[in-house]
Amino acid sequence: MVRCRKFSISVIALLALFTIKIFIDLNYPPLLSSDPPSVSPEPEKNPLPMLESLQDDEVSAMTALQSLAQNLRKLVPPAGAFWNIEQLQLLDLKKPWAWTCSKSTTQIKRAESYPELLLSFVSQDHCRNHRLIINQPDKCPVNRTFLLLAIKSSPQNFAQRQAVRDTWGAEKNYEGKYVRLVFLLGTVPTLDLSPLLGYENSRSHDLLQWDFADTFLNLTLKDQLFLGWAKTYCARATYILKGDDDVFVRTPNIVRVLSSLGSHRHRTLYMGHVVKLAKPYRDPHSKYYIPTSFYLGMYPPYAGGGGYLFSGSLTPWLYLVSHFVFPYPIDDVYTGMCFMALGVKPVGHPGFKTFSMPREKSSSCSEKSLLLVHQKSPREILKMWGEDFENTNQQC
Repeated sequence: MVRCRKFSISVIALLALFTIKIFIDLNYPPLLSSDPPSVSPEPEKNPLPMLESLQDDEVSAMTALQSLAQNLRKLVPPAGAFWNIEQLQLLDLKKPWAWTCSKSTTQIKRAESYPELLLSFVSQDHCRNHRLIINQPDKCPVNRTFLLLAIKSSPQNFAQRQAVRDTWGAEKNYEGKYVRLVFLLGTVPTLDLSPLLGYENSRSHDLLQWDFADTFLNLTLKDQLFLGWAKTYCARATYILKGDDDVFVRTPNIVRVLSSLGSHRHRTLYMGHVVKLAKPYRDPHSKYYIPTSFYLGMYPPYAGGGGYLFSGSLTPWLYLVSHFVFPYPIDDVYTGMCFMALGVKPVGHPGFKTFSMPREKSSSCSEKSLLLVHQKSPREILKMWGEDFENTNQQC
């Protein structure tokens, strides 16, 4: 009798654990894993020689990109979710290119359950021709930009931007390697900040602002508008660092790491804190919430959007290959999809901490390998930069 009771308790416990596992799998993504701390592995194949040989033949170049984009079939299961349907139709060329200012005709299941911002994203016409309000056409002198810092910022984040300018984002020449800075902004529909932004830009000359609502789910659009700008005005930048205005960056160390890269990595770099085996968030209370009726499947490996590096030579091809990648509301995931479409894999580096680190940690010698850390206030950024300056002559 006692054995039967123990057996029943064991079965009930196992069922309870199984139920909890199902709940966690449905509502939370798995733990994020990162690439090994190395930048040495060579990509399987470099797409640039083939693409650059076609750069004067637009039709052939787009045909080649459409062929490369078939890489996404490994990612997208043929399910009935909205994004999956749209993406597979793009790959089959049964739909016009993405970002063509046209609303989707695909029926969205259970749209009434979508959060307001996601519903707004889905109902957009996905135009990339928003008016450029503030431009910096002379930001990148020909062949004189080693690293372009492209920092996503909300219009009202004046203090964050100034902290970046006064510290790691200062435009400098690092032993012949020029670093330039731009901030990427949309607009605040309920607040006219144009006089303040105009004054700020008259002093700093580093703002890029477009006429679209600056919201979390429009960060993908902001990335696309920046790539279009860089393709036109900063096509010769050797490297680009995309990041948020609340990151702390050791710019001198970044320049040294990039300067030491081998020729095989120089032109096809996509480096940061690499996230693998991630699933969409299914918690409706999360700002990252993605319903199953919108997307089914895993995410591609991608570099965390708080801050990552890529080769400037990839800029025009990232912009063009996105014609075959349907807009996705999570910006760093979408960037990973575009790199996957090109056939360029992300490579991890232990110095990128885009999912933050304990507040008590500092930029002391104990963290000398740190390159970038996320979620820092303007005060913390100034403090960490000051500590770095004091530690410059210390032997770590």
